Amino acid sequence: MGSNIDAGSIGVDFVFQKENMCFGPSPQITLTHLPAETKGLKVSLRDLDHPGADHGGGDLKNFNASIIPAGALKGYQGPCPSMSEHRRFHYVFKVEALDETGKVIAFGQGMKECGWVDFQ
Repeated sequence: MGSNIDAGSIGVDFVFQKENMCFGPSPQITLTHLPAETKGLKVSLRDLDHPGADHGGGDLKNFNASIIPAGALKGYQGPCPSMSEHRRFHYVFKVEALDETGKVIAFGQGMKECGWVDFQ
């Protein structure tokens, strides 16, 4: 993870598989140090190389598990770098833990690099 990203207190880990690219389902996300009082999660995906790109995410209500299952983020738009660009891009999942009132009580971020070259 780059030093310019504040990781927050929640550990966020994930792996992009070929099926998570473009219009595929969201990957499984593993969380650590999730506060016990968590009642929901807000998850978003950002492309650090193209800040204007909206990769969505999702809100998970009544959720406090340490594993976000694959496909759980209904607003997810996966990484979709050009097949002609043989380089890797930097993607960050941000996870915010919400209490019963919807207030953010903790957050975490995890970054991975990927590109079409990883899946050929």
